[in-house]
Amino acid sequence: MENIRQFGLSASPGSLTTIQIFIKPGYPDSEECYEDVYRHPGLNLNQEGQAIFRSLTSDLDEITMTVGGGVKLQLVFGDITNETTDAVVNTTNFVDFQNGVCKDILTVAGPDVEAELKAAKISRRDVFVSQSGSFPCEAIFHVSGKKNAIVIKQLVIRIVEQCESHQFKSVAIPAICAGAGGMDPGLVAAAILQGVKDATSSVHLNFLTNIRLILIKINVFLAFKEEAMQMFSTAVSNKVPVPQFPQVQQPQPPPSVGADLSIVCNSSTSQQSVFQVLGVSRKDVDGARAKLKDLYQAQCSSQTFKQEELKSLTQDDLKDLKQLVETEGLYVELSQGTLKVSGLKDGVNKVTQMINASLHGSLIRQARVREEKDLYARVAWCILGQTGNWERLPKTANHNLEINHVGEKIVDALGNKWTVDLPRMEATKYLGGKTTNLKRLEHLPDFILPLYWDNMAAGETLKTVELLPTHAEYRTVKEAFKRTVGKTVLKIERLQNVHLRRAYEAQKKQISDKYKQQGGECEKLLYHGTTQDNCESIIKTGFNRRFSGQNATSFGEGTYFAVKASYSAHPTYSKPAADGSQLMFVARVLTGLYTQGQSDMRVPPPVSDQDGHDRYDSVVDRMNCPQMYVVFHDNQAYPDYLITFKQWWAVRASKAFSAGLNINRI
Repeated sequence: MENIRQFGLSASPGSLTTIQIFIKPGYPDSEECYEDVYRHPGLNLNQEGQAIFRSLTSDLDEITMTVGGGVKLQLVFGDITNETTDAVVNTTNFVDFQNGVCKDILTVAGPDVEAELKAAKISRRDVFVSQSGSFPCEAIFHVSGKKNAIVIKQLVIRIVEQCESHQFKSVAIPAICAGAGGMDPGLVAAAILQGVKDATSSVHLNFLTNIRLILIKINVFLAFKEEAMQMFSTAVSNKVPVPQFPQVQQPQPPPSVGADLSIVCNSSTSQQSVFQVLGVSRKDVDGARAKLKDLYQAQCSSQTFKQEELKSLTQDDLKDLKQLVETEGLYVELSQGTLKVSGLKDGVNKVTQMINASLHGSLIRQARVREEKDLYARVAWCILGQTGNWERLPKTANHNLEINHVGEKIVDALGNKWTVDLPRMEATKYLGGKTTNLKRLEHLPDFILPLYWDNMAAGETLKTVELLPTHAEYRTVKEAFKRTVGKTVLKIERLQNVHLRRAYEAQKKQISDKYKQQGGECEKLLYHGTTQDNCESIIKTGFNRRFSGQNATSFGEGTYFAVKASYSAHPTYSKPAADGSQLMFVARVLTGLYTQGQSDMRVPPPVSDQDGHDRYDSVVDRMNCPQMYVVFHDNQAYPDYLITFKQWWAVRASKAFSAGLNINRI
């Protein structure tokens, strides 16, 4: 190797253009020889750090193919422990962990992963998913090929399904059972590649975009290469040479979109083919030239791509396209946003297939985005957060839950990953194991259900939901009530009235828009005592200011709401029933901009004398720390909860009476 390097450093290599080095596969040191030749860091550098040879190519160069659904399939000669994909596949018999790929992966991953693997209970054709430990990936998939080609193919399909379930974009797969398993590399290659073909062509993949087959033995790589070229003969493919060591350059700013397209362009002179024709006479030479030209042109073609066809190309697509152009010896020119590719038909067809695959993938992604957006407007999947409040899941998780395409994981708005048990409507945090609840809400065409509501059946407009004392929503309402009231809460009911809430939300938007610039508080949770006679009417038709005056109108003829529950709990406002129980609404009230109330007010006064139509939204008992708010528009208040409560002694008396005992009131 040193002699070759010294020859390359010589000033006059003469007419020699290519040096070929033959390494026969199957020998014990074949892989080491390859490393010495192609990956020796000093082989292709002179003392100034410049490349000696124009390129180093090998039969073991990485091969990239675009297969079903635009998924990128890569054949890589290398060590799987160097991979940084989202998922890495480990091949094991689940008994001996000290051989082959399994030993290498577990050495990097660490003892915790090995302990998890030893405790695993796995059945035939299953994929066991473990944590990644110290391995630079998100999860490790453990499989046992059972030295059976059919099992291996099915495992590859399951691996792809697991990647989709976990929303992984990339996976690295070794030659399952071709190493320590001792299977014929050709059989393993056929099984794995057929599994890839079936998995990527039978169903649409939303997440997985890159499958890397990592092959550590030369004979195994060559077997995979041969099988792949036959199985994916029409796929877009290109070879990526082993890493070169060019002269160190300063980092450049990110290229623009136009510059991105220009990187695949080249000059016509660099792609010229030269033929030398020898003959007995000029006539023979001219005839041969004409025939050769006709034959050559018959094998050539050109294809022009419009700007809209190229918009879907990513930066990685452009790099792959550039490599394909160079490999196939094509001529590419860019003119006014269009790209013209010329050369041999086979190469031009490969470029066409690659761009079409990218466009197809882009159209699928756009259709998915539209589906998610449309569903998001109609259906809301929610997850119960740490604070006890329902939180809406993002569009992708919302869509996956709706079509039952969750597998084992969804991602919430904060990026946390959850495994899902749909029959139980539960989600368990992927890291940490915390379990919480899921909920599905189906909106009406003209009304979006609040996230804390329960779902409502078709045609249902009124629903009363009794809250469970163990739920955070119950505790929140009760604690606010108990801050100023010492009485016993018997039950709390959530009131879901579609007609009232729709009108309230419309009023809320109007007031919010009016004060958007000021950023003032628009909505408050306040209390309103009621009686058994009035309760049902309020639940069905809302608060009615026409009934004002039943309990005085000191600050105007509107509907009164108290800041403290203790005020509304007074028997004057919450008149006790025969059994001693009392009723109080927790109401959402749009207080907006308020002023001092007066007993003769039937509507709020104008904000200024100049505009008599611009009025305050509510009035209060006092401007300094108001304790009472009065509204004059029925849609400005919504009955959110109904609390049923009693004096503590009345509760004890009721229980004692039921038990046949007597108790005196203290």
